[in-house]
Amino acid sequence: MIGFATPLLALTAALALPSLTVAQSWQDHANSTDPTFECTAYSFAPVVAMVSSYVGSTIWQIATLQTADSDAVALFNSLNSTIPKINPKGTPAGDFSNTTPTYPASDPDCWWSWHQCTTPKISGIPTDITRCPTPNTWGLTVDDGPNCSHNAYYDYLNTINQKATFFFIGSNVMDWPLEAQRGLAEGHEICAHTWSHRYMTALTNEQAFAELYFSKKAIKDVVGITPQCWRPPYGDVDDRIRYIAQALGMQTVIWVEDTKDWQYPTLNQSVIDTNYQNIITKAQNGTYNNAGILVLNHELNNFTMSEQTTWLPKIQAAFKYVTPLAVCNNNTNPYVEQGWTYPVRLLHSSPSPRSQLTSAVTL
Repeated sequence: MIGFATPLLALTAALALPSLTVAQSWQDHANSTDPTFECTAYSFAPVVAMVSSYVGSTIWQIATLQTADSDAVALFNSLNSTIPKINPKGTPAGDFSNTTPTYPASDPDCWWSWHQCTTPKISGIPTDITRCPTPNTWGLTVDDGPNCSHNAYYDYLNTINQKATFFFIGSNVMDWPLEAQRGLAEGHEICAHTWSHRYMTALTNEQAFAELYFSKKAIKDVVGITPQCWRPPYGDVDDRIRYIAQALGMQTVIWVEDTKDWQYPTLNQSVIDTNYQNIITKAQNGTYNNAGILVLNHELNNFTMSEQTTWLPKIQAAFKYVTPLAVCNNNTNPYVEQGWTYPVRLLHSSPSPRSQLTSAVTL
């Protein structure tokens, strides 16, 4: 597993992040690669002060609006009557046994979990982002962070000048705020991955709205930017959920290839290694000569992060570009806030060991 560390790269400009005490900064927490230290719970004053505005959204519980802030309630009430009349499916834990036997084969709801539909059936909802338009591009997208023990992994990304898109879970952001701040500070793109990581199509309108609203709010309050992209846990989305996300200013992002790293140890490491190699082989065989791909990876645990560090040099050698979501889609301004500018062009190509972008953000 990961067992290396490198000096932390210094910031070149001040960040617009919540006020920190001298003893508690993301830099302090980034200095250790001892998982025991990294994952020791800590109290962070700005987050403690925020908790009162998250009433109704207990960490790791399905979010609700029952006693939430008035702005959230007012926004949901103005939206609710316009949400597509699509019934919730299955359970939040992913049991669809009472839904799939009678669900129409025509897939009227564009339900991804049914047959991986990514083009909505309801007009006005954008098609899910699944690819990088630039050929031979690996879109590096990483779910389920911030992980408390990610320092060695982030250090490694620094050493190879590799940036990624991290889809942060709101509850993880509240649990590990300094780790979340490091992601943005070091030039990675930040998107949302809901509040509690449930199957979204199983939730009520209110719950789905709250899951997206509070994940977005947590990232804004802790990290300082407002994301405009999100990925549904397990890919579980339909047109009702897409509509709610769109109303909250969030584009739905799926993937083309799945390393299935998240299934370890149910899947043996050799199987996951084969999945990585199969994607690389496709690149070598010209499968992605017309368009690049978004690949599903995870910051879930030490194994998933270690797998990436093992395979990234091979990925960089096989693909012309390895980039975050925003860069490969030429989205120079991925946040609501202005001043965070990502490169519009991909500047490095293989066989350079740094087949990514020359700089992450301009502040």
